[in-house]
Amino acid sequence: TMQYYTKQELQGAGRYTGKCRIGNWNENDTMDEVRLKDYIAKKETGSLRMDKFQKRMNTALQKVELTKAVADEYVRFGDVVQLENLRTGAVVSVDVENKDPRAAENACAVSASFIADACARNTFTLEKYTPPSTAVLTMTYDDDLLHYGQKVKIVVNPLAHGGAEGGGGPLRLTSFAVGQTHFAKFSRHCEVVAGGADSYACVFEVLTPDPAKRLVSEGVPVMAGAPVVLRHAQTNQCLSVEGHALVNDFGKEIEVCGHTSVSAGASFVMEGMATGKPASMTAKAPQDSNLFAILGGATGEE
Repeated sequence: TMQYYTKQELQGAGRYTGKCRIGNWNENDTMDEVRLKDYIAKKETGSLRMDKFQKRMNTALQKVELTKAVADEYVRFGDVVQLENLRTGAVVSVDVENKDPRAAENACAVSASFIADACARNTFTLEKYTPPSTAVLTMTYDDDLLHYGQKVKIVVNPLAHGGAEGGGGPLRLTSFAVGQTHFAKFSRHCEVVAGGADSYACVFEVLTPDPAKRLVSEGVPVMAGAPVVLRHAQTNQCLSVEGHALVNDFGKEIEVCGHTSVSAGASFVMEGMATGKPASMTAKAPQDSNLFAILGGATGEE
């Protein structure tokens, strides 16, 4: 059996007690005092492990009010919204403390949570993408409405990570092509994270689910709650929630990845190509795992 006492303590057990100030008894008393002082100091500064966890939960789950839609119910840039997957009913959420351990990667985990109440970790704002001067075919709009076919950046609510007070810049949903260093843990599709880099890797295009209607719907304002597809501009893969379960500090959630799920049949596409239809009208429609709704608050007055 394991021995928890030293030879000196065992031999002097009948004649010495914990009040004895020699040898191991003195060392034990000193260590007890050090541990107590260390515990009191950490408790006063809120640096105990349990205090850190509670502070983390309070920060991530603090209530947030979604932007109330005005009379027209269109989505606007700067609105505080949620991204709900229509297949699972889960909302896209971030875990800012679940960070990529690699020093060069300034990113944290993204998942889909069944906790639909608006809080800091599952609310976002939309930011306009400004194309370079050479991208003459990229559509831009002067108003503050979100339009079909428009490229945007999805910014994490700064309350989730402390924002400027936390010493960091904004976090944006970012995706990477599948490679040796970047891939979704469960589905092995394109990885989706919340990253601090402002690059083309964090640009998404808002599209209507039906490819045959994308040409005529381009430029039409997007209504809150309408089904949309969020296609990543760099990888050309749509944001997806396929149902791969994972467990984190917030409970059981679902993996978010980049993958366009379509049916296996090709007869419709081949028929369209033979009759000279544009590629946008012969493309297959994405499945339910790619469908999202941009949710705002209750309708208010403008």
